[in-house]
Amino acid sequence: MTEPSAASSAEKLWALKFRVVTVAGQRKGIKLEEIYWSSLSELAAHRGCRLADIVAEAETALTGEGNLTARLRLVATSYLREQLSSARQRSELSVIAGQVRACPSPAFALSGDKRIIAYNPAFLTFVQSRFFRVQPSAPAQSLRLSFDIQFSQLVERLKAAPGEPQPAGFTIGINEHVTRGRLNAALASLFDHDVVIGFILA
Repeated sequence: MTEPSAASSAEKLWALKFRVVTVAGQRKGIKLEEIYWSSLSELAAHRGCRLADIVAEAETALTGEGNLTARLRLVATSYLREQLSSARQRSELSVIAGQVRACPSPAFALSGDKRIIAYNPAFLTFVQSRFFRVQPSAPAQSLRLSFDIQFSQLVERLKAAPGEPQPAGFTIGINEHVTRGRLNAALASLFDHDVVIGFILA
């Protein structure tokens, strides 16, 4: 059996679906795209109420001869925008940097373009203990760091086992000098790209 394509899944989301909802004892037939019904159901679950309560609230908010289906689309879209905004806030770089700094052992965050975007004092101490000439101000600008597997492969492994750290080897190089070690990797996604947090093992 073949899996449904992304195109067919999208078509299902935008297919009109007719539902009968009882509001204040009255049955109302409403036709909306499935994506809006799904979002409204999520909103009801989020609030701990019934879908009918969401419909009733939308109907109450209408003025004059307003269109209930248009109002429900607005309610669903507003909910999705709120969820998107919340997701952006939870995945900001400052949040990831805080997680790295909170770790007592050497830790860093590496982006897909191999930039160190956050590190903690323990990581700085780790680097300085192996490269005595490293300037203490900004090691991320003067060193090279890579894993023993491709970044994309490590991300795939992390996504395949959500919440489970993955072991990996790493290499840090400064000029002609290198040091190697082992770490546990965890996935911390920024909103627009993947970031791997490395927790160096003693």
